Amino acid sequence: MKRRFDVSDHAVLRWLERVEGVNVHAIRRRIRNACRAGAEAGAAGVQLAGVRFVLATGANGTVVVTTLSRRLRPHLAQGRRK
Repeated sequence: MKRRFDVSDHAVLRWLERVEGVNVHAIRRRIRNACRAGAEAGAAGVQLAGVRFVLATGANGTVVVTTLSRRLRPHLAQGRRK
């Protein structure tokens, strides 16, 4: 009997950072800068490269979460197809 085996998002992120050489801090900074500008303008969300970021204000400041957009750029959508 096969057991279910999952890999956490944290593990994937660390792999991308440490093995693939993805600069996670630069990506975080790019998202933060785009979202900060939107939040300062009073927006509830920001769109960047076809991805919508929702801005939610909480006790610790503004939290950014992503939602899927139906209009992703073709090269991004390829990875999501099954």
